[in-house]
Amino acid sequence: MAGTDPSEGLSIVIPTYNERDNIGQLMRDLRAVQPRLHRPLEVVLVDDNSPDGTAGMAERLGRDLPMNLRILARNGPRGLGGAIATGLQMCQWNLVCVMDADLSHPATLVPSLVDSIDGIDGVVASRYVSGGRIESWPLVRRLTSAVATVMARIFLRIEQKDPLSGFFLLRRSAFQDANITGDGNKPLLEILVSARPRVKEIPYRFHNRKNGESKLDGDGILDFVRLLSRLRSAAAAGIQARRRVTERGTLDRELTG
Repeated sequence: MAGTDPSEGLSIVIPTYNERDNIGQLMRDLRAVQPRLHRPLEVVLVDDNSPDGTAGMAERLGRDLPMNLRILARNGPRGLGGAIATGLQMCQWNLVCVMDADLSHPATLVPSLVDSIDGIDGVVASRYVSGGRIESWPLVRRLTSAVATVMARIFLRIEQKDPLSGFFLLRRSAFQDANITGDGNKPLLEILVSARPRVKEIPYRFHNRKNGESKLDGDGILDFVRLLSRLRSAAAAGIQARRRVTERGTLDRELTG
């Protein structure tokens, strides 16, 4: 695969729900790094009908900065994964970055993600490769994340050390045929399992959200376990299907040989 064309634009998908206190800083940070990207940039903000006025605040910021900002309002069931899945379908450009609005994902890393995609399908900002770390997380959150990551890597045979990262960059061509439902709020995991793109990881320091509350709860954990089960079953079915194709090909060669 060829390297990144500087004329190729970048879409950044940001799911939001009650992020009014954070969205201003994030938009200013993205505007500040835009000159370093050397390419067209659009920000696709997918808001789950935030009662705190997040979408309205973002729209005003988009006019004042200025920047190419599109706001998609979702009025159905809320969910970070579903919002990301919607945003991925609406992006204009082939390079697509996904990041959170709570300032846990530094906008200053976006140019490094773009620079690192040369010759591959995607780049994951990783908390668990050498040089990465998690800051200001309580012990329970650290343990929950570590256990979930180990489960995903073992059960789904994932090579990446941080397959649950919410901060990543992919070429649209790498995931356009993937089945992305948003279930379990881990769309990167869905892409890694269903599309098997060639990706690499670069380290970053994950900072706990500066304002607002975490969306993690018991239902979220249960949804993640269900996602693992579904992806494991789908992966097993895919392996069996490929095996049958291989066996048929071998038999045909033997019969015609």
